[in-house]
Amino acid sequence: MPANIRPYAAADRRQVIDLIAQLNAFENAISGDRAEDRRAAEACLDSDLGRIERDGGSLVVAIDGADVIGMMCLVLDPPQPYLRADIGRIAWVAELVIDERHRGQGVGTSLLDEAERLARSFGIRRLMIGAIVGNTIARKAYERFGFKPAVLELSKDI
Repeated sequence: MPANIRPYAAADRRQVIDLIAQLNAFENAISGDRAEDRRAAEACLDSDLGRIERDGGSLVVAIDGADVIGMMCLVLDPPQPYLRADIGRIAWVAELVIDERHRGQGVGTSLLDEAERLARSFGIRRLMIGAIVGNTIARKAYERFGFKPAVLELSKDI
């Protein structure tokens, strides 16, 4: 089912925080490093909104009636001097989460379509997204959408 997508509004805050908390719990089961308390989800949303205000981008929600069933945060990176000028500015899907009751119904695809549309509207030619190692469901979905591996990030706890 293609979702109804609209810009985030302050009235969506509680439901979006609920979605981010759901994502944190899902990812923590895979990685073991995500904070699952509500304060962490609130801080994540505030950080996303701050990045959008500072660097540009957009936060949108997928709705079903009055319910927010998904959200996507697109943020813009400043031009990167190591990239060719025509692709030097990158749009990142910083957050993408679908309520677990609505997964597998095309909501994520609708949000990714919106990310692509928004990136083009900002004059951006490269769209990036990340998935934590072990989240093969997300990675396969992103690859079906046309994303391909571009960067490998490594971490070491010290």
